[in-house]
Amino acid sequence: MATHTTYCRNCAAACGLMVTEEAGVVLDIRGDKDHPVSQGYFCIKGAATKDFHNGEDRLLGSRKRNPDGGFSPIDAETAMDEIHVRLRGIIAEHGVESVALYYGTGANCNVLSVPAAKAWMDAIGSPYLFSSMTVDQSAKWVTAGRFGMFLTGKHKLSDADVIMVVGSNPAQSHACYGLPSANPIKHVRDARKTGVKLIVVDPRKTELARSADLHLQVRPGQDSALFAGMIRIVLDEELEDKAFCARFTTSLDRLRAAVAPFTPDHVAARTGIDVDMLHHAARLFASAHRQSALTGTGSAMALNSNLSEHLIEAFTAICGGYRRSGDPLRNIGYYDGMAMREMVLPPRRSWEAGPKLHTVDIGPLGGEYPTSLIPQEIIGNEKGRIRALIHVGGNLVNALPEPDRTIPMLRKLDLLVSLDVRDNVTSRMADYVIATSGHYEHHDFNLALEYMLPTTFAQIAEPFLQRPAGVIDDWEFFRGLARRMGRALHMRRPAFGLAHRDIPGPEREITAETSAEDLIRWLADGGRSSYDELKANPGGIHFKNAQAIVAPAEGDDGARLDLCPPDVAGEIAAVRATQDEAEGYPFRLIPRRLIEVMNSAYTQSGQTRRRFPTNPIFMNEDDMARLAVADGGTVRLTGRTGGVVIGRVRRDTGLQPGVISMCHGWGDPTVSGDKDPDAFSGRLVSLDQDLETINFMPRQSSVPVQAQRYDA
Repeated sequence: MATHTTYCRNCAAACGLMVTEEAGVVLDIRGDKDHPVSQGYFCIKGAATKDFHNGEDRLLGSRKRNPDGGFSPIDAETAMDEIHVRLRGIIAEHGVESVALYYGTGANCNVLSVPAAKAWMDAIGSPYLFSSMTVDQSAKWVTAGRFGMFLTGKHKLSDADVIMVVGSNPAQSHACYGLPSANPIKHVRDARKTGVKLIVVDPRKTELARSADLHLQVRPGQDSALFAGMIRIVLDEELEDKAFCARFTTSLDRLRAAVAPFTPDHVAARTGIDVDMLHHAARLFASAHRQSALTGTGSAMALNSNLSEHLIEAFTAICGGYRRSGDPLRNIGYYDGMAMREMVLPPRRSWEAGPKLHTVDIGPLGGEYPTSLIPQEIIGNEKGRIRALIHVGGNLVNALPEPDRTIPMLRKLDLLVSLDVRDNVTSRMADYVIATSGHYEHHDFNLALEYMLPTTFAQIAEPFLQRPAGVIDDWEFFRGLARRMGRALHMRRPAFGLAHRDIPGPEREITAETSAEDLIRWLADGGRSSYDELKANPGGIHFKNAQAIVAPAEGDDGARLDLCPPDVAGEIAAVRATQDEAEGYPFRLIPRRLIEVMNSAYTQSGQTRRRFPTNPIFMNEDDMARLAVADGGTVRLTGRTGGVVIGRVRRDTGLQPGVISMCHGWGDPTVSGDKDPDAFSGRLVSLDQDLETINFMPRQSSVPVQAQRYDA
C-alpha cells in the first residue's frame, strides 16, 4: 500500500490529491491539505476517479470492429498499422481535407494530448479541428473576433470591488474564470465579508446566486435584452468610464443608438426583472472602482448567445471593467504569458478568411470549426466531405443534438477512430478503439488550464499506477501515425483558441526515442522552474513573487475595442423586434451542471448513480402541481423537432415557473427517448433551428418544450 501526491485532472481546478493504492487498485482519494491553491478541497469528481480507473467500463486494450458489427481485440501497434493504411488510402483519393479531428474535455485536461493532436493535424495539412469548446462556449471566440480583447484581462475575485457572474455556477462546475475553482463558494463568502459585492445573472437560483448580494433571475434567452437595457441605463446616466471609452473603444455612438429602444420598462417586461433592480445592478457595477463581468456556459448556449456575450463585453468596456494601469496581476503564467501593459488586440474575424468548410462558407474561429457542423460536413457536397474522424477524449454523439439524425450521418464516415480511457457511446460506433492511459498512469503538467488559477502555480504529475499492457498514451498514438505516414511531428505548448501554427514559443520534435518524461521536461524547463525542481516538489511550486502591476499604454497604436460593429447593431435590432414566442411550447428547458458529472463523464460512476439513478428533470413545485406530478414522478417532454424525453422529476425551488432544467450530455442517444432510462436532453435540441450565425451554435438553453405527466 502506498500514498501518492498528485492532482485531479477533471477540470480547471486541478485540486491537489493524495491517492492511496495497492497493487494497482485505487483504494482511497483525499484532498492534499498542503496544496497551496486547493488547500485540501476536492469534489466528488476527484473521488470518482477511483471508479474511473477500477470501473467496469475501463478500456484495458484496443479493439477493431468486425464485419458483423462486433469487436475483436487488437494491439495498439497493429491498429496503428491498419489505421495508417486506411488513412493513406482516404487521403490519396480525397485529399487531406477529408480528415478531421475532434477532442473533448478528457483530452483538454491532459497536457500532452491536445498539443500532439494539433501537431499531427498540422503535419498532415488538414485544418479541420473541432472540440468541446465549440459545443458550449464558442460565443466567446466570436466575441473576441468582433469585439477584440483587452489583453490584461478582467479582475479576479481577490482584486475586484464588484463581480458580476453570468450563466455560471462554479459551486457545481468549478470553472468560471475570475473565481477560484477550488472551493469557490467559500472564497466568494470570504470576499463578501471584505466588502466585495456579487451580482449573479441566472434564470435559476443557484448555489452561487444564494451567496450573492443581488440575483438577477432573468427569463431564459433574454440575456441580450438585459444587457442592452443595462448599457442604456449606464449611458443615459453618464456613468460610463469616459476616459477608457475615448482611449480604447470605438463605435460608442452606434451602440448608444442600437440600445435606445431597450427602455427599462421594456427590458423589465421581457426579462422579469423589475425596473428598480435593473437600475440598482447597472449603477452598482458602473460605479465600482474595479468591476468584472464573468460568463460561463449558460449564456453561451442560449438564444442569441453571440450577441449576449458581445453585449456583456461592451457593458464591461464602457464601465472600464478591465485590469488597468496600476492594477495587480496575480497570475502572470508559467511562461510570463500575461500582457503586463494596457493593450488592445483589435477585432480579427478569422472565420471570414482561412480554409472554409465544405458545406458552409465559414473559416476557423479560435483555431477550430463549429462542432455542430460535423454531421453535415460528413454528408458533404460537391466540394467534398469529411471521411475520416479521429476522436480523442470526448463523447461526440452525446455532445450533438437530434441523435436520430446525427447518428446516421456519423455512420457515413469511412473511418472513425476513438481514443479514450473508458467505453462510451461514441467509441461503440468506432471502427477502431484505442485504449489510452488513465489519470494516474501517465505524466502530466497543470499547464493546460493554468490561466484559470488565482495565482501562479505549477505542478507536474508522474505516473504511479502501471498502465495495462495494451494501453498507450494519447500522444503516442499521434507519434505512431506520424511515423507511419512519414511526417515529422513538432509539438508546441498548450494554448486555447489558437491554431497549432499560431501558438507562440518553441517547438519540440517528437521522435521514436522521445519519452513522455522528455516532453514534460521540455515544457517545464522553458518556464519559471525546471523539471527536476518540480519533480522534487510533487505537491507543486507556488511562485509567490510571479506577480506584476499593469503598466500604462505605450503610445496610441490605434487599436480599439469595437463596441458595436454593424452586424451586432443589426442583431440588437432583430432582438428588439421579436419576443421569442413558441406557440404550444409553454416551457423553457435550460441546462445545468451537477457536481458529480463533468459533461458526459461520470454519469455511470457509483457515486453519481447512488444520488441520481437517472438524469433528473428538475421542475418548479408550482409546475409540478399543475401537472399533478410528485417528486420522483415521471414526465414526458417534447421538443419542436418531435424529439421526446421521458424522465423522473426532481423539485427545484430555485427554478422559475415555466422553466425546466436538465444536464446536458447524459443518456444514451442510440436508444429512443421513450426507452432511454437516462433521459438524453439532446433529443429536445434542434440541429438546424435557431442556430447562431458564425459559430452555428444550436440553441441548447431556453429551448421551447412541452411537458405532460407520464403514466407508463
